[in-house]
Amino acid sequence: MDFSLANPDDIKSRNSYNKYVFEYESLFSDTPLELIIETSFYQAVYPVDIHSVDGYVGRFCKDRGIKLPIPFDAAIVDMKVQSLERTFIDKIFAICDYRIQDMQDRDSRHLYDIAKILPEIKISSELDDLIDEVREDRMHSKNNPSAQLEYDIPKMLQEIIISRFYEPDYNSITKKLLYEDVSYDEAINNGIAIVADMDIFKYKRK
Repeated sequence: MDFSLANPDDIKSRNSYNKYVFEYESLFSDTPLELIIETSFYQAVYPVDIHSVDGYVGRFCKDRGIKLPIPFDAAIVDMKVQSLERTFIDKIFAICDYRIQDMQDRDSRHLYDIAKILPEIKISSELDDLIDEVREDRMHSKNNPSAQLEYDIPKMLQEIIISRFYEPDYNSITKKLLYEDVSYDEAINNGIAIVADMDIFKYKRK
Protein backbone atom coordinates (compact mmCIF):
# COMPACT_ATOMS: atom_id res chain seq x y z
CA MET A 1 0.00 0.00 0.00
CA ASP A 2 3.07 2.21 -0.22
CA PHE A 3 3.05 3.13 3.48
CA SER A 4 6.35 4.08 5.08
CA LEU A 5 7.23 3.33 8.70
CA ALA A 6 8.13 6.68 10.27
CA ASN A 7 9.47 5.47 13.62
CA PRO A 8 11.49 2.24 13.16
CA ASP A 9 13.95 3.13 15.94
CA ASP A 10 11.13 3.33 18.51
CA ILE A 11 10.00 -0.26 17.99
CA LYS A 12 11.63 -2.82 20.26
CA SER A 13 11.33 -6.58 20.53
CA ARG A 14 9.94 -7.94 23.81
CA ASN A 15 8.32 -4.60 24.65
CA SER A 16 4.96 -4.74 26.38
CA TYR A 17 3.92 -1.75 24.24
CA ASN A 18 4.84 -0.62 20.74
CA LYS A 19 3.51 2.13 18.50
CA TYR A 20 3.91 1.94 14.72
CA VAL A 21 3.49 5.22 12.84
CA PHE A 22 2.89 4.76 9.11
CA GLU A 23 2.94 7.76 6.78
CA TYR A 24 1.13 7.86 3.47
CA GLU A 25 0.36 10.32 0.70
CA SER A 26 -3.27 11.39 0.47
CA LEU A 27 -5.28 12.75 -2.44
CA PHE A 28 -6.98 15.06 0.01
CA SER A 29 -4.03 16.58 1.87
CA ASP A 30 -0.87 18.42 0.87
CA THR A 31 1.05 16.93 3.78
CA PRO A 32 1.55 13.21 4.50
CA LEU A 33 -1.06 11.66 6.77
CA GLU A 34 -0.48 8.98 9.38
CA LEU A 35 -1.90 5.66 10.40
CA ILE A 36 -1.00 4.72 13.99
CA ILE A 37 -1.10 1.11 15.15
CA GLU A 38 -0.53 0.36 18.84
CA THR A 39 0.14 -3.09 20.27
CA SER A 40 0.20 -4.00 23.95
CA PHE A 41 -0.02 -7.12 26.07
CA TYR A 42 0.52 -5.96 29.63
CA GLN A 43 -3.14 -6.27 30.68
CA ALA A 44 -5.91 -8.79 30.34
CA VAL A 45 -8.61 -7.76 27.87
CA TYR A 46 -12.09 -7.82 29.41
CA PRO A 47 -14.97 -7.63 28.96
CA VAL A 48 -15.22 -8.50 25.27
CA ASP A 49 -17.95 -8.20 22.65
CA ILE A 50 -18.36 -10.08 19.37
CA HIS A 51 -18.38 -7.87 16.28
CA SER A 52 -18.44 -8.62 12.58
CA VAL A 53 -15.51 -7.01 10.80
CA ASP A 54 -15.60 -6.26 7.08
CA GLY A 55 -14.15 -3.83 4.55
CA TYR A 56 -15.48 -0.53 3.26
CA VAL A 57 -15.41 -1.66 -0.37
CA GLY A 58 -17.20 -4.94 0.37
CA ARG A 59 -19.86 -3.16 2.43
CA PHE A 60 -20.35 -0.54 -0.30
CA CYS A 61 -20.88 -3.23 -2.93
CA LYS A 62 -23.17 -5.31 -0.74
CA ASP A 63 -25.40 -2.33 0.12
CA ARG A 64 -25.78 -1.48 -3.56
CA GLY A 65 -26.09 -4.97 -4.98
CA ILE A 66 -22.82 -4.66 -6.89
CA LYS A 67 -21.26 -7.96 -7.93
CA LEU A 68 -17.51 -8.02 -8.39
CA PRO A 69 -15.20 -11.01 -9.07
CA ILE A 70 -13.60 -10.54 -5.65
CA PRO A 71 -14.68 -12.66 -2.62
CA PHE A 72 -15.62 -9.80 -0.29
CA ASP A 73 -17.93 -12.08 1.72
CA ALA A 74 -14.94 -14.17 2.75
CA ALA A 75 -13.43 -11.09 4.36
CA ILE A 76 -16.30 -10.77 6.85
CA VAL A 77 -15.21 -12.31 10.12
CA ASP A 78 -16.50 -12.33 13.69
CA MET A 79 -13.94 -11.06 16.17
CA LYS A 80 -13.73 -10.71 19.92
CA VAL A 81 -13.01 -7.07 20.66
CA GLN A 82 -12.64 -5.13 23.86
CA SER A 83 -15.91 -3.57 24.98
CA LEU A 84 -16.57 0.11 24.43
CA GLU A 85 -16.86 0.60 28.21
CA ARG A 86 -13.39 -0.83 28.81
CA THR A 87 -11.90 1.27 26.00
CA PHE A 88 -13.45 4.37 27.58
CA ILE A 89 -11.95 3.49 30.97
CA ASP A 90 -8.50 2.82 29.52
CA LYS A 91 -8.50 6.14 27.68
CA ILE A 92 -9.40 8.11 30.83
CA PHE A 93 -6.50 6.50 32.70
CA ALA A 94 -4.22 6.97 29.67
CA ILE A 95 -4.61 10.74 29.52
CA CYS A 96 -3.94 10.92 33.25
CA ASP A 97 -0.86 8.69 32.87
CA TYR A 98 0.52 10.88 30.09
CA ARG A 99 -0.12 14.01 32.16
CA ILE A 100 1.87 12.59 35.07
CA GLN A 101 4.68 11.65 32.68
CA ASP A 102 4.50 15.06 30.97
CA MET A 103 3.81 13.40 27.61
CA GLN A 104 1.44 15.05 25.16
CA ASP A 105 2.99 14.21 21.78
CA ARG A 106 0.29 12.46 19.70
CA ASP A 107 -1.71 11.59 22.82
CA SER A 108 -4.44 14.23 22.64
CA ARG A 109 -6.42 11.96 20.31
CA HIS A 110 -7.79 10.23 23.42
CA LEU A 111 -9.71 13.41 24.29
CA TYR A 112 -11.60 13.22 21.00
CA ASP A 113 -12.21 9.49 21.43
CA ILE A 114 -13.59 9.97 24.94
CA ALA A 115 -16.00 12.66 23.72
CA LYS A 116 -17.29 10.32 21.00
CA ILE A 117 -17.51 7.21 23.22
CA LEU A 118 -19.16 8.81 26.26
CA PRO A 119 -22.66 9.19 24.71
CA GLU A 120 -22.55 5.55 23.61
CA ILE A 121 -22.07 3.98 27.04
CA LYS A 122 -24.40 3.62 30.01
CA ILE A 123 -23.30 5.17 33.30
CA SER A 124 -24.24 2.49 35.81
CA SER A 125 -23.12 0.65 38.92
CA GLU A 126 -21.73 -2.06 36.64
CA LEU A 127 -19.51 0.51 34.95
CA ASP A 128 -18.49 1.80 38.37
CA ASP A 129 -17.41 -1.71 39.41
CA LEU A 130 -15.56 -2.27 36.14
CA ILE A 131 -13.58 0.97 36.61
CA ASP A 132 -12.33 -0.19 40.01
CA GLU A 133 -11.49 -3.64 38.62
CA VAL A 134 -9.52 -2.17 35.73
CA ARG A 135 -7.77 0.24 38.08
CA GLU A 136 -6.62 -2.64 40.28
CA ASP A 137 -5.17 -4.41 37.24
CA ARG A 138 -3.44 -1.24 36.04
CA MET A 139 -1.85 -0.78 39.48
CA HIS A 140 0.57 -3.60 38.64
CA SER A 141 2.04 -1.83 35.61
CA LYS A 142 4.75 0.81 35.86
CA ASN A 143 3.32 2.42 32.71
CA ASN A 144 0.04 3.23 34.49
CA PRO A 145 0.95 5.55 37.37
CA SER A 146 -2.48 7.22 37.64
CA ALA A 147 -4.00 3.92 38.78
CA GLN A 148 -2.17 4.22 42.09
CA LEU A 149 -4.48 5.29 44.91
CA GLU A 150 -2.53 8.48 45.59
CA TYR A 151 -4.10 9.95 42.44
CA ASP A 152 -7.62 11.35 42.38
CA ILE A 153 -8.79 10.90 38.78
CA PRO A 154 -11.58 13.55 38.79
CA LYS A 155 -9.13 16.10 40.20
CA MET A 156 -6.56 15.14 37.58
CA LEU A 157 -9.12 15.64 34.83
CA GLN A 158 -9.93 19.08 36.24
CA GLU A 159 -6.24 19.96 36.22
CA ILE A 160 -5.90 18.79 32.61
CA ILE A 161 -8.86 21.00 31.68
CA ILE A 162 -7.58 24.08 33.51
CA SER A 163 -3.98 23.76 32.32
CA ARG A 164 -5.07 23.01 28.72
CA PHE A 165 -2.16 20.59 28.71
CA TYR A 166 -3.14 18.76 25.52
CA GLU A 167 -4.25 21.77 23.48
CA PRO A 168 -1.04 22.30 21.45
CA ASP A 169 -0.91 18.65 20.40
CA TYR A 170 -4.64 18.56 19.67
CA ASN A 171 -4.51 21.58 17.38
CA SER A 172 -1.32 20.59 15.60
CA ILE A 173 -1.88 16.83 15.28
CA THR A 174 -5.27 15.42 16.26
CA LYS A 175 -7.47 18.10 14.68
CA LYS A 176 -5.79 17.57 11.31
CA LEU A 177 -6.54 13.84 11.41
CA LEU A 178 -10.28 14.20 12.05
CA TYR A 179 -12.96 13.82 9.40
CA GLU A 180 -15.05 16.45 11.18
CA ASP A 181 -14.37 19.87 12.63
CA VAL A 182 -14.19 19.34 16.40
CA SER A 183 -12.37 22.03 18.35
CA TYR A 184 -10.28 21.37 21.43
CA ASP A 185 -12.91 22.98 23.66
CA GLU A 186 -15.66 20.86 22.12
CA ALA A 187 -13.67 17.68 22.73
CA ILE A 188 -13.06 18.71 26.33
CA ASN A 189 -16.62 19.89 27.09
CA ASN A 190 -18.25 16.80 25.56
CA GLY A 191 -15.82 14.38 27.19
CA ILE A 192 -13.59 14.71 30.22
CA ALA A 193 -15.38 17.82 31.54
CA ILE A 194 -18.49 15.67 32.00
CA VAL A 195 -16.52 12.78 33.50
CA ALA A 196 -14.73 15.11 35.93
CA ASP A 197 -18.08 16.04 37.47
CA MET A 198 -18.99 12.40 38.10
CA ASP A 199 -17.81 10.16 40.91
CA ILE A 200 -17.44 6.96 38.84
CA PHE A 201 -13.65 7.28 38.79
CA LYS A 202 -13.47 7.65 42.57
CA TYR A 203 -11.96 4.42 43.85
CA LYS A 204 -14.55 2.78 46.11
CA ARG A 205 -13.06 -0.58 47.01
CA LYS A 206 -11.43 -0.35 50.42
